[in-house]
Amino acid sequence: MIIGRYDDSVLEDAKELPSQWSDALTNIMNATYEDRAKKDNRFFDVIGKVFEKETIVIVSYLDKGDYSVAPITLFIAFDNENDSKKLKKTLDSTVALTSLIFDDIFSKEDWNEYVHNWTENDVDNQKLFYKITRENFSLTLQAEEILKGNI
Repeated sequence: MIIGRYDDSVLEDAKELPSQWSDALTNIMNATYEDRAKKDNRFFDVIGKVFEKETIVIVSYLDKGDYSVAPITLFIAFDNENDSKKLKKTLDSTVALTSLIFDDIFSKEDWNEYVHNWTENDVDNQKLFYKITRENFSLTLQAEEILKGNI
C-alpha cells in the first residue's frame, strides 16, 4: 500500500518516526484541544512513517469509545534531508501546520472540507504537503498486519 506522494512510499518499507517526537506531538494536540476533545469524546493519535524520500506524519482525531466512527485524519508529508537542523525546523513546522488545520476544522460547527489529494503548503519557509481524510490509520495498520499473517 502506497501512503505517500511517491510510488516508493510503500507502507511495508516504512521505518517509524522516533516515538519521542510522535509522542510529543500527541501530547501537544491532546493538551491544546483538551476541552474540544472532551466535548467530542475524542482524542488525538499520531503515527510517523519515514520512507527513503519522504516522512509522513499522520494525526488522527479518533472517537474514544468506537473506532468505527469515522475520524478526521491529517496526513502531512515532507521531503527527507540529511540536515538535522533542517529536520528539526521541518518537524516544528509540521506542528504549526497541524495546529492551523485543526484550528480551522474546530472553528466551523459543520466542517466537512476533506482534501483527498496532496496539497502543497509553505509554513515558516518549509514546503509541506497535506491531505485530510476519514481514514482510521490505526485500523489500516492492523489490517496490513492481518493481511501479512502477523495477527
